Formats: sequence, C-alpha cells, structure tokens
Amino acid sequence: MIRTLRCRLALAVAAALIIVAVPAASAAGTSSFSFQPFYEYTISFVGHGSYTRTSSDEGPGKLTEEASWKWDSVYPHVLIPTTASSPLQAAGFPAIGLGQSGSGEWKITNTGSEDEDCSNSGTLSLKDSPLGGGGGAVTVHRPAGGFKKGVIFDLVALEGFESTPKGNNVLPCDPSEWWQQTIEGFIGAGSKHASAGLPDVKPLTAKVQLEPSDLKHGSVTKDVSIGPSEDVSGDCGSGDGSVCTDTYTWSGTVKFTKHKFKV
Repeated sequence: MIRTLRCRLALAVAAALIIVAVPAASAAGTSSFSFQPFYEYTISFVGHGSYTRTSSDEGPGKLTEEASWKWDSVYPHVLIPTTASSPLQAAGFPAIGLGQSGSGEWKITNTGSEDEDCSNSGTLSLKDSPLGGGGGAVTVHRPAGGFKKGVIFDLVALEGFESTPKGNNVLPCDPSEWWQQTIEGFIGAGSKHASAGLPDVKPLTAKVQLEPSDLKHGSVTKDVSIGPSEDVSGDCGSGDGSVCTDTYTWSGTVKFTKHKFKV
C-alpha cells in the first residue's frame, strides 16, 4: 500500500510539473523540460509526556492516578516546493507516514472514593494504522507573507494509545481504554481549553515554523512542548467538599532532514 501511494504521488507531481514546464519549453523554442525544484523532508517527532491526578473528598476517599508515555514518529515524504509558482502550492503538501513507535504505562489507586477500594496498572501501546502503528499526520502551509517568511509545519505525533488490560469500567480502577477515557475524555486535552477562544487540536500536537535561513540547511532540529491549545486548567472537578487537581504535559524535539525531490 505504501509503495503504491508513493508511486501515485510521484506520478501526480510529475504530471503537474510537466504541465508547467511545457509552455516554458515551447516559449524557449526547445523540446527539453525544465522541472521546478522540490525538497523532500524526513521529519522525526520524538517526545515524552506525563499525567498525574489527585482527588479527595470530605471523608477518607482518595483517588490517585499517574501515567507516562513516549513516542518516536517518523514522516519520510513531506514535500516542500521552493517557489511560489509551484504546482504543489495548492496541492495540500501531501505527507506520508510509514509508522511510529510508542509506549507507556498507567496506574490508578482508589481508597474509599465512591465507597470502593481498588488499584490497577497497565501499559500503553500504539493503535493500529493502515500505514503502520500510530498514525498521526503532518500538514504544511505558508505564513502570511508567503515564501519570504518560511514554512509552518503542523504535526500530530500519533492517533492515540491503546491500553492494557482492558477493564469493564465498573470500578474507577478498571478503564476499558485509559487514553481515550482520561486524556481525550476526562481532561479533554486539546478541546477543554484552559483559556477561551483557542482552536481544538489533537493531543500531542506541535507547530513549528522554519525560517528561510533554516530551509537552507540540510538538517534542522527544533525543541517543542505542549502549547496553549492543549493545556488544561489543572482543576479536574473541585467543589462541594472535594478537591481534584491534575497536571498534563509533554515535550520533545522535531528534526527536519532535507533531500532533493526526484520524479
């Protein structure tokens, strides 16, 4: 499947380039084609994150939850045109991910909360994806001012984690899918914003802008971390005698390695 997508992409780019090149060749009175230059980036997005939660009520009830995870997502075919007249300028900058690696662990301990005592722990692994474990995406666009101001990359590290063991959701310690129920559901990372007016994003989303000076280098590495659109308030439901606080954070690096695109 990956090879087929790669071939189709190359053919589509080649066809677009030929359409642009033919008039130029005719005007010059020659039968040779003048292909526009493209660059192909391999992008590696590596990071680690954590979540902690402490909840207590007026009685002896207390729930603690903690988790940590890491990932290494690679996107080897991110196409960047080098001129504003490029036929790829309106083509959505296609990017193909070949798969990622990722892992993590979670633990929940509940004492007396909701009149239940329980504890449980498990692991996190990548969800299945047609292009390999993890999924995720890279999209590219130009900032206001166009090519003179570089390129902006929006990166989503992965589609999400799957958890084991898969509980029955009867007790607080038995989630059927920890990531979906806690990170995407309970705290709503990327949707339940700490500040109003922020756009919705998926968990583990980074935005990186490469300046024109960066684009001249064969390899560039940028530090990234959780952004305002993904930040949560830290109050996970205090009130009526109960106190609930939590923290959610992540950080990482994004490495861009440039290759000359060939069709």
